[in-house]
Amino acid sequence: MTFGRGPYIRWFVVLTAVGFIPAVAVWESASAHTRGLMLAAYGVMVLGVGLLPELRIRELLKHGAQTEGTVVDTKKGTAHGQNSMSITYHPVVEFTTADGRTVTFTSGLGFGHRPEVGGEVPVRYRDEDPEQAEIDRAYIWMLPAAIWLLVGAGLLVAAVVVFTAEPQAAPAAEEPPVAPTVVDRPEDSGNGEPVPAGPPPAKVVTGRIGDTLTVVDRTGKAQLQLTVTRLRFSTGEPGDPPPEQGRYVAMHVRARALADGQLLRIEALVGGRPYDQYTDVSSAAFQPLLANVNFSLDEGDVAVGWVVFDVPARHGQLVLRNADLHKVAVWTY
Repeated sequence: MTFGRGPYIRWFVVLTAVGFIPAVAVWESASAHTRGLMLAAYGVMVLGVGLLPELRIRELLKHGAQTEGTVVDTKKGTAHGQNSMSITYHPVVEFTTADGRTVTFTSGLGFGHRPEVGGEVPVRYRDEDPEQAEIDRAYIWMLPAAIWLLVGAGLLVAAVVVFTAEPQAAPAAEEPPVAPTVVDRPEDSGNGEPVPAGPPPAKVVTGRIGDTLTVVDRTGKAQLQLTVTRLRFSTGEPGDPPPEQGRYVAMHVRARALADGQLLRIEALVGGRPYDQYTDVSSAAFQPLLANVNFSLDEGDVAVGWVVFDVPARHGQLVLRNADLHKVAVWTY
């Protein structure tokens, strides 16, 4: 026994597949929040589109006029099994309304065997539109509704899990403790990377633009929570000095200290070379600026603003370093 809604279900499957293609294309590059919203959208669509016809049938079976009908024919259909498609048979039922009209309809209820022609079945129909009729059996809407409900609710649960998931942390590579050296420009060192000192952090948290990353110390205690909310590129406004490297990239950040003495030591890393914050940009689009990336925040302090870099390319990383110059958080853009 199967349940179908004919062309309605086929169109729903086609539209879902068409929407699924672009979703797959952007899935890998999307943030956790975006992935969660995508799953939530599919969950709401499944619940709305899937449950609506079943609830209409429920309403019909609850309030429609009652009569007896006769199976006069069957129509073949197909149902998808686990490994193949199978033939189903949908009863064609004829009944007479209270005002004497004869109406014939094909039931959405499908059987794996051919129903007996001539057998009587209970029927419900709408007085104002007898063409809207169905065999009076509660399971004709309850079982399909349960399936739609499980699928839709499952997608919504998955959306909540993905939306609230912390970005995956990558283990930090062991780096030898040497004296700290801060490199302000790429030409000051072989590859431009600052040379870290002291023991490396317990882990480096990674994410994309829009993700909130939580930095922890070597004991696993949360120290700093920082969100890169959005990203903009510019070649400068009137009154701004022209970029030396090629373009300005501005990232809007929101930092909240979860422990005392948290430094906001931020740099852009492009092609393995670091670029320090640029503070001479006066564009109103980048206000307020975080004027000094090396200031300290104590527990409960919040800092919000733009961090601007003069960089040679549109793709790179935003890197947060600790007092020992180790990477502790990385956003890829």
